[in-house]
Amino acid sequence: MGKILNKKEALRLSELNEKTFNNFFKNADEIQCLPRPNNRGRFCFNEEEIKRWLVSYKWRNVELNKNDYALCLDFALAQHFRGYVLSDWGTARQREFGQKVTNWIKGQLAEIAVKKFLKKEFNFDVELDFSLHEEIVPQDIIGVIEKGKERSPKIGVGIKSSKPKSAYLVLSENEVTLPERKSDAYILCRPDMPDDHLLRLTREQIIKTVKDKQHFSTYKDKIPYLENMFCEVAGWCWVDELEKTTNIPGLNFDGYRYVKKSGQLHRSKEDWQKLLNKL
Repeated sequence: MGKILNKKEALRLSELNEKTFNNFFKNADEIQCLPRPNNRGRFCFNEEEIKRWLVSYKWRNVELNKNDYALCLDFALAQHFRGYVLSDWGTARQREFGQKVTNWIKGQLAEIAVKKFLKKEFNFDVELDFSLHEEIVPQDIIGVIEKGKERSPKIGVGIKSSKPKSAYLVLSENEVTLPERKSDAYILCRPDMPDDHLLRLTREQIIKTVKDKQHFSTYKDKIPYLENMFCEVAGWCWVDELEKTTNIPGLNFDGYRYVKKSGQLHRSKEDWQKLLNKL
């Protein structure tokens, strides 16, 4: 048994922000707190458990550069200008431009992160599909490179993105029940892309546009630069390991969803090798 930490000490050791830390130990099963009598009293944590989790967390984080971002931005803009409609999840309301582009970019960044992660850690090469399609393409890995030759995957794999603090892999009912959309396995990624990425990208043009305006001096040193980002490849599960529900903590769905706590996903090196052996 390692040293016992209070919540403040565990938070500092985890290197997470407080909101993410709370979500990870309360909802995601990422970080385990020690048992509390009658579920009351202070939250305490095992120092060694936090350290082991942090090693795994850092191992699964992939750095994404500006070229990766550019590939995803190009895809998102192509989707936008061809008139592809992206509605709010579970509703008929269409998303506005910034939200559409951001969600498309995050989705593609997740795929690139998986490709980089598999190559770096397992020397396993996969091909992604950045082509434009009229219909939703359920399988995100479209090829496997072996001995310099490409072959089709033996199983279908869907790659899903969510926010860095998200506690769950969440899939719509159609993604799991419709044969033409269903995958055999799903990978969850949590790209840490700033919401103001378009501001950062166009920083110089924005400064040029507003530099002689009234309030420019109050924020001229606060406009951030676009820098490399990180994406956590959180883990994966088989389709039959998903749980059917109408809600998760803090969110009621407008129908059924299929979910899995991120901390219950397969994520060890041995787990990943099992998936690759099937792929």
